[in-house]
Amino acid sequence: MLPWDKKFIENHKKIEPKTILCASEGLDVTKISRKIVRKLISSFDEKDYETLELESIASPNFYFLKKQEDKNIIPISDLREPKDFLNLSTGRNRLLFILGGEHIRLDGYNSLLKVSEEASESTFIFISTNNINSIPPTILSRFHVEKVPKPPKEEVHNYIVQKSESLSKNALNFLSENPLELQKSIDDASQKFNKFDEQIRNKNLISKDKDEIKSFVDYLVFNRKKEILTDAKKGFQTLNELIDIKKSLLAPNNLSIDVIKLRINSCL
Repeated sequence: MLPWDKKFIENHKKIEPKTILCASEGLDVTKISRKIVRKLISSFDEKDYETLELESIASPNFYFLKKQEDKNIIPISDLREPKDFLNLSTGRNRLLFILGGEHIRLDGYNSLLKVSEEASESTFIFISTNNINSIPPTILSRFHVEKVPKPPKEEVHNYIVQKSESLSKNALNFLSENPLELQKSIDDASQKFNKFDEQIRNKNLISKDKDEIKSFVDYLVFNRKKEILTDAKKGFQTLNELIDIKKSLLAPNNLSIDVIKLRINSCL
């Protein structure tokens, strides 16, 4: 776990019965929220679940809801069992954890609204999301919202320097401002951005992975913004083209990867 995530968990205060944990831009709350939930359900059941994945925890006091891999959203039909779980009568604390609150549509949240309002103080509903803007105002107004702060650039920079000596100055600066890229591991990030630098030098993007191409475009945008100071006219032209490419990558019916790669290569 990254040091700033670990620090947040160590300093974390108790969870309110109805809480939404969200991320600052460039962060991912998934690992943090999973760790907090393991601690919480361990305290409820008086058992040690710290080394278990949430999917493996079998507890009558815990319900874990997340998007299925073959679906784009959490459909309203998947909320029926969690609602029944929340309506159960029990003398113990119980917890519904929703991972990825941005995947629930408005009708799904409306179905949860009444049961959340009627839930007792011993019923915990904990929602984590990387997009707080996707949560309806009716839910936000009834939940305690907690935000994981983005770590200082200097802290991220020092951590990277201690762990890796092979990064270029551009890559180091980019990662210091985009710590989400470090979530998998510092070695993976180093390999990935060293490959990016090589492709920039060779003026040839070779990746066919859409997520990796998105990261590559973000990296190019970051670098072009820095270069505008030396050649404003050319810099703005390239920057506008890259921003348009990013929009194409994010669009539901985007251009083919091969066409996008050609457009990116023209910017190198």
